[in-house]
Amino acid sequence: MDIRPAAFMTVVRSDAMRPALEEGDVLLASRVRGVRRLRRGEILVFRVPDDPKPRIRRMIALPGDHVRFAEDGVVVLNGEPLFEPYARRSRAFRGSFTVPGDRVFVLGDRRDDSHDARQWRESFVPASEILGVARTRLFPWPVTPTRVLAR
Repeated sequence: MDIRPAAFMTVVRSDAMRPALEEGDVLLASRVRGVRRLRRGEILVFRVPDDPKPRIRRMIALPGDHVRFAEDGVVVLNGEPLFEPYARRSRAFRGSFTVPGDRVFVLGDRRDDSHDARQWRESFVPASEILGVARTRLFPWPVTPTRVLAR
């Protein structure tokens, strides 16, 4: 039996999600029970093997999705360019891959200056390491929902 609370608070500890989230913002996150309930574009709270502190990044792709980085910095998901008005694109990363089962692919919104899956030892976040989905920014005032722009 899982006795963890259904929601928890966390603090943004980097500027990788600017301008959507700033360092020091306090977020309310809901627990996740499996990747099937996740939606592309949601902001996840998770752990990576390199660091025990929770990270916060935007989920770009689900298990089985094919991701390609175009020359102009656009992320192409399953053959369609992603609409990402929140992201600051980077031309520094190129390549393509398919997300393995039971894992997701995440990126920061500041692609030029975000320490994210492109640099980590393990490029995909295992479902078991996802702690929750950021739903609301509680501080600073005013309280605002996190936005999901997914198809």
